[in-house]
Amino acid sequence: MTDSVRKRLGFATAIMTGSVLFSRILGYIRDAVIAAKHGASADTDVYFAAFTIPDLMGYMLAGGALSITFLPMFSSYLHSDREQEGWDCFSVVATTIGGILVVLTVVAYFLVPWLVPRFLPGFTPDQVADTVRLTRIVLPAQIFFYVGGLLGATVMSRERFLEAALAPIVYNLCIIAGGVLLDKGIEGFSWGALIGAALGPFGLMFWAARRRGLRFRPHFSLNDPNLKRFLHLSIPVMLGFSLVTVDEWITRYFASGMDTGAISWIQNARRLMLVPVAVLGQAAGQATLPFMARLHTEEKTREAGAVLSDALRLVMFATLAASVWMAVTSQPIVALFYERGLFDAIDTTHCASALVFLAIGISAWAMQALVARGFYAMQDTWSPMIIASVVTLLAVPVYWQLGSGPMKHNGLALATTLGVGVTALVTLLMLHRKLPLQLGKLAGSIGRSAVIAATSGAASWGVLHALADRADWVRVLSSFGIFVACVALLSTALKAPEFRTLYRWALRRGQSN
Repeated sequence: MTDSVRKRLGFATAIMTGSVLFSRILGYIRDAVIAAKHGASADTDVYFAAFTIPDLMGYMLAGGALSITFLPMFSSYLHSDREQEGWDCFSVVATTIGGILVVLTVVAYFLVPWLVPRFLPGFTPDQVADTVRLTRIVLPAQIFFYVGGLLGATVMSRERFLEAALAPIVYNLCIIAGGVLLDKGIEGFSWGALIGAALGPFGLMFWAARRRGLRFRPHFSLNDPNLKRFLHLSIPVMLGFSLVTVDEWITRYFASGMDTGAISWIQNARRLMLVPVAVLGQAAGQATLPFMARLHTEEKTREAGAVLSDALRLVMFATLAASVWMAVTSQPIVALFYERGLFDAIDTTHCASALVFLAIGISAWAMQALVARGFYAMQDTWSPMIIASVVTLLAVPVYWQLGSGPMKHNGLALATTLGVGVTALVTLLMLHRKLPLQLGKLAGSIGRSAVIAATSGAASWGVLHALADRADWVRVLSSFGIFVACVALLSTALKAPEFRTLYRWALRRGQSN
């Protein structure tokens, strides 16, 4: 990897990491407000469940995957001096698929009362009615997400990330404002989500694309070559089912028949688990994809493999540490973040137990986020789809078996970790057949990182028990401080290059600020 690429990649990663971190902090505030006002109750189960059908609809039209399907397409035009062709492609995809999405949104609005009981068979009639109402509120948000995703892909293809970094922050702020300022109970958060989608993922990206030469000409055509190419890339995403996406739907399906609050316990634990995944894994994936796509266009396969290999070693080092610490500290973390208002100690216990099983899989989630983008950079969406779909089909009986046993909602959390772990490993091995990855160095790095994380976790566990009678914030901070100190000492003793790289990167960021 050249110094120029490394510097630009480091800057892009810094922007996306900072954005995701701040967005996740806002997401925590959002979830904490919901938990305090409504606890882990039938209302919160309904609120989280109301996103099931809209998210599924967006997924089926590749709305949530435009950065991995449309971005490499637009990038190939942009970096081969055919920008106008890129905007022609944007116009036909935005008009045709966007128009279809508008029609489907209207149809779904009327079908929601029939669909909800099928997706959530364990809900009572009152819960079904409330879910229908909230689902209809958030349905149109998918239109904003879809068009905004296309616009964002054109911006990030130019290796510009600031507006994309701000979009989720605006979205979360609007959700919080809706729930706090609107006197509509749990429904206020749904209105906030709709407004946030319009202002953040769509509004900000429209403004950013306008600044960078947006050229849109409405063009509806089902036979356009650009549309056919987009569909060729997107159909695997539309038809394939990856646990990274459908895990929430599967867990809600089985948890809807469990104790009241089960959906909320898993959802809150999942949100906490996804903080390090998003900050360390998804942010790195978003930052590396435009660079790998350009290198692939320039036929620099070895350099693209080096970009991904370096990112994998760093992310696995950081996420293994996060995984161990979060599993060890699950109880005080959940208590500190959520236990207030109507979210009581019993809810904390159930949520924390789910977090332990979910936290074990943090590294697998992060690896999958990075490795899949190796395929997407080469405009190969079929391989990861086939892998993920096969694993998902095999995993559904595991969800049913573990969820119906004595572990209940904890069984669903364990099934999630097992499924994503298998998906990530198989995807990594398959990618290595197409992209030269340094698997030997990666395996050695993971082994060393695991030893550092496990030893540091043991020290952190000892601190937690020594401070068992202290306030949760004292226990969390003390545990974290000891954990970080141990990681630093062990990394230095074992001469872990990942730690030195991260330290130098953080030092440069601090000096530049």
